[in-house]
Amino acid sequence: MKRSVGFVIILLILSALIVPALVFPALHASADGEGVTTVTLYRKDRDRGVFNPFGGVFESEWVAGKDITSIYPLASDAQEIAINGRHYQDVWNGAWRSFEGWEECKICYRVEFGTSDGKSFDVMIMKPGDELVYSEYLENYIYDDIRVSKDQWYSHLTPGDTGDLTLSSMKVTAGKKVDLINTPVRISACVYKDSGDFDAEGYYKGSVSSSVTLVRRAAALKVSLTKGGETLSSMSDKDYKTSVAFSGGDEILIRSETPIAGLYVIWDAPVKPWKLTFNGKEEQHGNTGFIHDYVKTGGATECKITISGWTKISEIYAYSEGELPSDVQVWDEPLEKADMLVFSTHADDEVLFFGGAITLYKALGYRVQVVYMCNYWNGSKVREHEKLDGLWTMGVRNYPVNMEFDDYYSETLEEAKKTYSYDKLLVSVTENIRRFKPQVIVTHDINGEYGHGGHMILCAALREAAEKTPDASFEPDSAEKYGAFDVPKTYLHLYKENALKLDLRTGMDELGGLTPLEVEKKGYEKHVSQQWTWFYVDDEYQYSCAAFGLYRTTVGPDTGKNDMMENIVSYGEQERIAEEERLRQEEEERLRQEEEERRRLEEEERLRQEEEERKRQEEERLKREEEERNKTPEPDATETSSQEGTPGSSQNQTQQKSDPTRKIIGILMVVLIILIVVFGVIPAAATLVKRLRKKKK
Repeated sequence: MKRSVGFVIILLILSALIVPALVFPALHASADGEGVTTVTLYRKDRDRGVFNPFGGVFESEWVAGKDITSIYPLASDAQEIAINGRHYQDVWNGAWRSFEGWEECKICYRVEFGTSDGKSFDVMIMKPGDELVYSEYLENYIYDDIRVSKDQWYSHLTPGDTGDLTLSSMKVTAGKKVDLINTPVRISACVYKDSGDFDAEGYYKGSVSSSVTLVRRAAALKVSLTKGGETLSSMSDKDYKTSVAFSGGDEILIRSETPIAGLYVIWDAPVKPWKLTFNGKEEQHGNTGFIHDYVKTGGATECKITISGWTKISEIYAYSEGELPSDVQVWDEPLEKADMLVFSTHADDEVLFFGGAITLYKALGYRVQVVYMCNYWNGSKVREHEKLDGLWTMGVRNYPVNMEFDDYYSETLEEAKKTYSYDKLLVSVTENIRRFKPQVIVTHDINGEYGHGGHMILCAALREAAEKTPDASFEPDSAEKYGAFDVPKTYLHLYKENALKLDLRTGMDELGGLTPLEVEKKGYEKHVSQQWTWFYVDDEYQYSCAAFGLYRTTVGPDTGKNDMMENIVSYGEQERIAEEERLRQEEEERLRQEEEERRRLEEEERLRQEEEERKRQEEERLKREEEERNKTPEPDATETSSQEGTPGSSQNQTQQKSDPTRKIIGILMVVLIILIVVFGVIPAAATLVKRLRKKKK
């Protein structure tokens, strides 16, 4: 019976532990009532009737006096919260009160940003009014949506509001000095219980918080463009086919009511040096040769471009401060060293045939440089713009290089060699290989894909150059300028030997979830003038942008058959390894110097101790000698004076005092004298006395 009762008790205990976990698995809170442990910043989508998370970054235009966004910190991690006509109180409470201990928790905010006039703000908003410190730049309206009655109109909290406030939402509005904000604005909502959630400086140190970064999107500004008082309306029509010619000394005046952060100038001819004047400053531009060129103007409302020689400009756009639109191209100069060097005969070949490799490896972080055989300044100039637009869309940021060849069509290699100078092409290809020192080269099919002689001759020149660039005696001018170089791997499009096929159909985070093939197709759409052809971008047809073969290698064959960078260490990785090695050597040198310093200090300490010991011993010796001197009695002055001038007197006295024989003789002499006295003098004296007495009688 006792065993049965015990068994029942055990079952009851187990039920008490297990059943709540099964019945209430979705509860956020722990049994100890730790409070609200989750918070996420949401924004309201009124059209769909939901709250959506910000996703970390919110990009928008900032205009003084206009709202940027509203922020709602909800105790949830859901990807979407339906409103369904509910009041915000109900939405808030449904999440907030699902946590045990919610009554002890409150919300505060942290706002961080910098300005071009030298100010930096990092403010904790614990109560209404804390946000006023930066209100000239950014206006924050703080709300307590929880305490307000559902049927009343409710405004933001003011410094005069007191009591148990819950800062449950915030509206962000651009202040009158918003144009001076030159950093993103970071806003964090933090859940706290007491002062223990803050550090000594008052900043939140707890673990329950959520942040959003507000990024300013640059706005295209309405400007007036004039040349000698004449309005230049066609220079902002978004049409590459229209342009305006200028001569040396011509000036273009750009005016705007809103401060201009930068100008985007699209040239329609090879760029000559030009001058930009703004805010009393004068800058020289044009040395890069970029025909799509973005230049900063420091918030000027009036700028002036001065032309140095005949040229053409297609477009000029002005933008406010902020994140530039994705189609504004801010190019970097060509690479010094390229992981992948793509040789393309024409604009659009780089997309149709090599775009898969370009997009994939650029997204993976490799350094990709494109070199074109043909330029179009003597032909269809719009293709110079289209090649830049296409590369930019595929993620390339280093400006491409043009060789000095025009675009001519031919159907065989022999015909192409009559049209082009093969030797000149070989020299140019060799120079570019040595200049960029590529790990991997990619170029055309030997047969010119569909039989284009221009593709064939570039492929032929590249194959010969790849064999000869290691030899410094071949084209010594470029070897002297850039050094000889042996390319590790050379791939040819559609080459059947050592073939590989790239995976272009897997979505990549670096491409916003898109596949390389999808991005490549977007890049080809930028070649507007070529959309009439029957060619298209794909990895499953005869001109597949994913099919290549390893023509030449110094690093071994491919085994995976889907990676051009197999057996290759990228320049970025080499630099990382070199940097790690540099830091390691610096650390070793630091430790070596520390060890040398430690030894030096130890040696100094040893010498110091030895010197102290020597001094101590010397002091003891002197002290002993002093004590000895104090123990020896001073000699009698008379003896000293009587012995002066007697050679060896002091030494004889010392010897006499210490000679026992002499002492005995002295004693005997004393005894003898006593005996003489006793036996001679005394009896004689006695006899004399007796005689005297007799005479008296």
